[in-house]
Amino acid sequence: MNLPLSGFGFLLGYIVLVGTASFLEKFSMKQLNPYQVNFLMAIGMFVTAVPALWIKQGSLRVPAKSLPLGAPIGLLMALGSISFVLALSKLPVGMATGISVSYVLLVLVLSWIFLSESMNWIKIAGTLLTITGVALLSRQRK
Repeated sequence: MNLPLSGFGFLLGYIVLVGTASFLEKFSMKQLNPYQVNFLMAIGMFVTAVPALWIKQGSLRVPAKSLPLGAPIGLLMALGSISFVLALSKLPVGMATGISVSYVLLVLVLSWIFLSESMNWIKIAGTLLTITGVALLSRQRK
């Protein structure tokens, strides 16, 4: 399998940017409620998505035939974002973000079922380690 290095660069950017933002969200909740934080995140996404789309394709056009799949994806991401911010308002930031990455397990199972992606021993071991890590991160000391 030939993997492009630039893809890993984008993932590194995602990790640094989303990790930093998730950490800062907790601080922002001293002055803002979770819904205000999520609203500001939506503005940030709009401010970055519009120029990116314009630069990449020279217009803001989205094919109408892509809306039946694209619109629910946007809605699910928005509802997920609100759910995460609400969880973050109630839980320690390290615990909330640590547990939130378990969405990877759902992606792995859905990819295996619907996209016929292979499920080899490495992925199974990674899945078990992820579950173990999430369990350890979610433990509360009293």
